[in-house]
Amino acid sequence: MNERQQTLKQPLTLQGQALHSGENVSMTLIPQPVDTGIRFCRSDLPGKPTLSAGPENVVDTYRCVTIGNGTWKIRTVEHLMATLHGLGVDNLLVEVEGEELPLGDGSAWFFTKAILGTGLIKQEKSRRKWKIDVPVCVENGGSPRSYLLALPGDDLRVTYCFTSNNTGVGNQFSQHLVTPETFQKELASARTIAFIYEIEELRRQGLALGGNFDVAVVVGEEGYMNDLRYADEIARHKILDIIGDLYLLGPVAGQIIGIGSGHKMDVELVSRLKNILR
Repeated sequence: MNERQQTLKQPLTLQGQALHSGENVSMTLIPQPVDTGIRFCRSDLPGKPTLSAGPENVVDTYRCVTIGNGTWKIRTVEHLMATLHGLGVDNLLVEVEGEELPLGDGSAWFFTKAILGTGLIKQEKSRRKWKIDVPVCVENGGSPRSYLLALPGDDLRVTYCFTSNNTGVGNQFSQHLVTPETFQKELASARTIAFIYEIEELRRQGLALGGNFDVAVVVGEEGYMNDLRYADEIARHKILDIIGDLYLLGPVAGQIIGIGSGHKMDVELVSRLKNILR
């Protein structure tokens, strides 16, 4: 039985502090007709310029995913995109007053809870899934080496291996079949990771100016500096990021395996899949 496309029942406005700029920002999620897809708009700029959420419009993957063009951008779209993929939201206009989305609690739960509270409505047309039918591998030859592999599958299943030389953290392995139910219960509330030694350097670069110890898994020299929501929270959040970055392609069916990969490799995989799949 084919799944039908979905959008929100009504517009939804969310506000909060941005992760990198530290500024208070606002965004409004506006329901759209079938086959619109996900689109982002800078509502604070003249003419309200808009771009589709596709890999061709990604302009930066350093510490987050940024979409835009030569004149404007919107940063940190990955947690909202993960929510839309995980819950099955197909058509939406995301109007942002500023160049970054609100951070929430550092996970996707901020968006997930709000969207579930607003409610979803099924639309009159079936959704199209991109079904992976050939193996595709992206590899980073640096040190340590990292890999991202896409394999055929009837559902979306994501596996991640997190590796670390930090003795207090070590390695983590997590694997999840992604459905709206499992996304809500097992993935949406996993927070991003922040190594304490990186934070000062990021702030010197004008990044990570927002947030606090509650919005990340903070890791110091001796290990974790705050309480975890899951024993494998870091690996779960990496899966969350993959789910969000995959949605630059659209709904996906297949098996994804990541070993030490991140946003840059995610977007490279999506770009390759878009060129291969029809």
